[in-house]
Formats: sequence, C-alpha cells, structure tokens
Amino acid sequence: MYFEFETNISYKYLKEVILNLEEPVCILGGWAVFFHANKNFQKAQGRFYLGSRDIDLGFHIKRESTKEELKESALTQSIEVLTRKLKFKPQGFRPLKDIHTETSEEVFDKKVPAHFIFPMYVDLIVDNIPKNFKTQLGFDPIDEPLLKYAFENPNNVINIKEFNKKLLLPKPELILTMKRNSLPNRDKDHKRIKDICDTFALLWYSDLELHKIKEKLQKFTTNRSIKQCLKSLTDEDYKKAGLQLGHTEEEIKKVMSHIT
Repeated sequence: MYFEFETNISYKYLKEVILNLEEPVCILGGWAVFFHANKNFQKAQGRFYLGSRDIDLGFHIKRESTKEELKESALTQSIEVLTRKLKFKPQGFRPLKDIHTETSEEVFDKKVPAHFIFPMYVDLIVDNIPKNFKTQLGFDPIDEPLLKYAFENPNNVINIKEFNKKLLLPKPELILTMKRNSLPNRDKDHKRIKDICDTFALLWYSDLELHKIKEKLQKFTTNRSIKQCLKSLTDEDYKKAGLQLGHTEEEIKKVMSHIT
C-alpha cells in the first residue's frame, strides 16, 4: 500500500515534530492507530503494524475564540515551530517538506523531477472553527467535530510516553468513529484500504474489549450509520486489506461485524 521509505520518512519526522512541540501532543490518524495496535500486532506477526504517510495532529480551538486567543493557541504556536524551526513549507493546514525518494533527503532544488519527490505533510486538525479563523490565520483548517470528545473528557483519551514526550491518544472507539465517518467518502483507493486496515487493527490488536465495542461506539455514533458504512465496502476492499494485514477476507469481515 505504502512504500517502506515513505512510512520510514514519516516516522522520522513524526519523532522530530513531537520532540519540538509542547506536550501533550494529540496524535490522530494512522500513527494513532499504530501506537494503539503495534505492540500486539508485532507480537502476533513479527513485524511492525502499517505506518502512515502523513502526520495528523489534533488541536482544541474554542468556538468563540478571540483574536488574541487564536494568536496564543497551541495550534498557532505549533505552526510557528513547524514552519520556522523545522522548516516545513507553509501550505495552509498542511505544512509540507519535499523529500527525495532515493536519498531520503529534503529537496530544495526545484529542478528535481516530481516523480523523485515524496510530499511529507503534517495535517493540522481542529475540533471547532471560529468565525474569525481564516481572517486570523489565513487558511481554512480541517475540522473533526468528534475531536471535541478527546479534549472535553479525559475518559475518552489515553496518555502515553513516546520519544520521551507525553502524547494524547483518542481511545480506539473514538478513532473508530472518525474512521467510520471518513471511510465511505474516500476517493483514493489506498486511503480507503488503509481505513479498513486501521479499523480492523483497532478492533483486533488494540487493548479494546471487543465484546464491549458496540456499547462504546454508541456514545459517538449510531448503529445505522455504522451499518451504512460497512455496506459501502466491497469484497475486493476486504481482499486488498487482507493482503496488507495478513488476515483472510473472512476474518476481517467477522471481526468488523462486531461493531454492529
């Protein structure tokens, strides 16, 4: 699904980003799934769980934030660190580094052909978008309304230490709900398959109690919505995910049926 050098580069910069941001750092997306599932996955299969190409970071923004509050927010401070200290190129909600696919070094020469460049993105995701957000920060952010549950209730997150820094991880059931929302709308095949892999990994390889998952998901979504999501998946989707996970199509379907 992803080339090994892509996930290796992403992991390298994940570490660099975490080490330079103020803790706790809220990790979302593929790397959040990795931290939840990798220990058990590695024990069972003798290899690391699938990494991620991008780095997804979550931030709390008050819906009625003032100009001064936005200026002093963790999001604004993190953008400063990413673009000024770590030299990511400002790209709105997706600060970027161009990395050479053969040398794994940062690309500064504009003459390097595009097929030799791997775009290393950091996606900045917020729970609320104040009306004055774009005026103050100059771009429209990615918003994930479910993220508010992570910041409003400590029971919806776990704290871990990684790279000697405190990380904030939404619990598996909350990430599963985020995946449920994104999966049916994926227009890129590799992202769709990765979402299926991540859903299975959270169900089977995290410390989530599978027999309680339906009850836990009801806090964030409805059974009907989950069923609609699963209906959007094809046998070919499950087959492709199985090739990545080392599980059969039938095993993935059986485990994922628990969420309904």
